[in-house]
Amino acid sequence: MAVEKELIALRADEKISRKEMAELIGTTPETYRKKELGESDWWGAEMFLIASKFNKRIDDIFLDKKSTKSGFEKAS
Repeated sequence: MAVEKELIALRADEKISRKEMAELIGTTPETYRKKELGESDWWGAEMFLIASKFNKRIDDIFLDKKSTKSGFEKAS
């Protein structure tokens, strides 16, 4: 499952709004939406907070299992 779909599914299963997730990571709902849809990159601290919220490892949520491409890339 793609990173975006994994996170959306987790959030839906727990009945958590984008607004609540935005508050969790300290951003606006619009910025959270862009991150969740893959239009903006995640910060490491944000990924940690989200993984902790769902009691998962960061790579369980943010690693694209089909391509092994993560939701974050190492800077060159």
